[in-house]
Amino acid sequence: MKTRQLILIVDDDAELGVAVAEQLEAGGFTGKSVTTIEAAEQAVSALAGGVAAILLDVGLPDGDGRDFCARLRQSGNTIPVVLVSGLDEEDDVVRGLDLGADAYVQKPFASSELIARLHRLLPSGLPMA
Repeated sequence: MKTRQLILIVDDDAELGVAVAEQLEAGGFTGKSVTTIEAAEQAVSALAGGVAAILLDVGLPDGDGRDFCARLRQSGNTIPVVLVSGLDEEDDVVRGLDLGADAYVQKPFASSELIARLHRLLPSGLPMA
């Protein structure tokens, strides 16, 4: 079985994706373990590459991140998913969690919160330097 090491950031805002990757690296995650992409369809192909966790924006150019998360769960995929969104209503958060997300982080967020959630979701030692 392939060791899962990659943290996949799926966000249509390329600048934000790079900024989050930098925050994760500053928080102790290695540069090789963080990859950013801008659409859910790209995430499908990346899943074969050993993904440890997905940071998934709700608003993507090719669909709703919550729906993508639901499809992952329906297919039996158990990769930890953290939904990231500017939608902050209780119904938005609950819908995301009900569709299978392991956590929901509201934009703007503190990098320390995101890092703490990833540490909680990832097996000990992965994918830290």
